Formats: sequence, structure tokens, C-alpha cells
Amino acid sequence: MFGYFDTMLRYFEFAGRSSRTQYWVYMLVMTALFFAALYVDYELLGYFRRGVSSFGPLTLFCIFIHIIPNITVTVRRLHDSGRSGWWYWISLVPFIGGIWLLVLMFLGPDGYGANDYGDDPRESTWAAPRAKAVKLTRAQEFVAAMDARKRDRRPWSPSS
Repeated sequence: MFGYFDTMLRYFEFAGRSSRTQYWVYMLVMTALFFAALYVDYELLGYFRRGVSSFGPLTLFCIFIHIIPNITVTVRRLHDSGRSGWWYWISLVPFIGGIWLLVLMFLGPDGYGANDYGDDPRESTWAAPRAKAVKLTRAQEFVAAMDARKRDRRPWSPSS
């Protein structure tokens, strides 16, 4: 579920990367929500029974709410495999484009480590966030040196 919520929180974010697991968890939950909305529209609201051939309101809401996150998570997954997000446009080629994009999502390599599109998402998404070594500013180095000198000048006590 984390993959779904993370994708929905990053609604308009094309930059960065999404792991294969995050991509497929999002797709699984999105598909389950679509079919649940379709079921409610069919059973409770009576769409498709009365000769109405359009989707019901819940199904349309589910589709519209997931259009942009679907595009952004696909672009971030392409970034994770080391490809440009512009590869998404291949899905507009009838039949072959969609299949090719699906193959890229299934078989595209997971990029390990940092690449041109950012840090490895598996290091911060699923595992506990690791502290990264950050270069201190000159002011922070000065304060750290003062603290170190202060600790070295402690008065002597018999217990130490």
C-alpha cells in the first residue's frame, strides 16, 4: 500500500525515480479500486443494465483521479531503469506502443545506485532512511571545534 500512497502524494512530480515494486503496487491498487468502482456502479447504481453504455460516476471519478499519477509513476519508473521519461509517448502508437511500454515496465532493469535522475529509491523508500554524510559549513565546523575543545577542558574529578 505504501507504493500507492507515495504515488498519490507525488501527484505532479515527474522528477525522481520509482522502484519496480512501487510501480506495480500502485498499478495493483489502482486496478482494484477501478474494478470496485465498476462493481458498485453496476450493482448499486444500475449502470450497464439500463442500456447505459457509459461508465458510472464512481468509475469515472476513479479514472480521472488516477490519470496524472499513472503518467507520473510511469515516467519515474522509466527514470529508474535509466531511460528518459519521453519514452512514455511510445504508448500513443496503437497496439505496439502499449505493448512495448509494458515490456519496459516488466523487463526494464532496476537501476541500482544513483543515476542521472536521482538517488536509488529503494534506499529511502522501503528501508529506514539512512543518514547521508553532509559537508558542514564553515560556521558549523567552527562550532563543532569549539564544542570539542570545551569537552577536552573539563575540570578533573576523582571519579574519572
